[in-house]
Amino acid sequence: MYDAPIWSMVAQKRAYIRQVESVHRRACLRVIGGRPVLLADERVRLFGRRREDVEDEERLATLSKWQEAWDRLTKARWTHRLIPSIRVWIERKHGELNYHLTQLLTGHGFFKHHSRRYDYNQSAQCPVCPSSIENAEHVFYHCPRFSEEGERLHSLFHEVMRPENITKLMLASEPNWLAVASFTSSVVTRLRDEETDRR
Repeated sequence: MYDAPIWSMVAQKRAYIRQVESVHRRACLRVIGGRPVLLADERVRLFGRRREDVEDEERLATLSKWQEAWDRLTKARWTHRLIPSIRVWIERKHGELNYHLTQLLTGHGFFKHHSRRYDYNQSAQCPVCPSSIENAEHVFYHCPRFSEEGERLHSLFHEVMRPENITKLMLASEPNWLAVASFTSSVVTRLRDEETDRR
């Protein structure tokens, strides 16, 4: 009865109630189980679950912030078109980026449209399709110079590769990722060789 007035005030705060319930639960487990192992297992289970919940909440909050920032970014519109959900991209289970894939995803590289930013004397037109600008979209998805490689991907995926579905196809399986990586490597290497021959 000596502590009753103190506990009556403390019992009104939810945090203190949780602490008391925790002690009570442990005492009950010890009595029921009769073994300290059960108590240790319960502590690990409870702590692990609490820690996982906190980590999941933090991860989801971080990913939500990244997605908001990604959606506001105006300079990376081409990349955003290819990767609309940054969360799916970050949480992928397979696939390493390389030099060639980065050129596809950023639109920076041996494309005349991109090179023209540094050399205004150079034309941005495709040498095969004079009515089209040679940018990443044209080269990887429309240009007849690379249609043979594109057809191989089409037969593998049973679906036409478009900017809106490329990451979905890549993330579907590791062989798909490797096929797209091989395709981009072939295309970028040919573009680089053409650029070298022009000089």
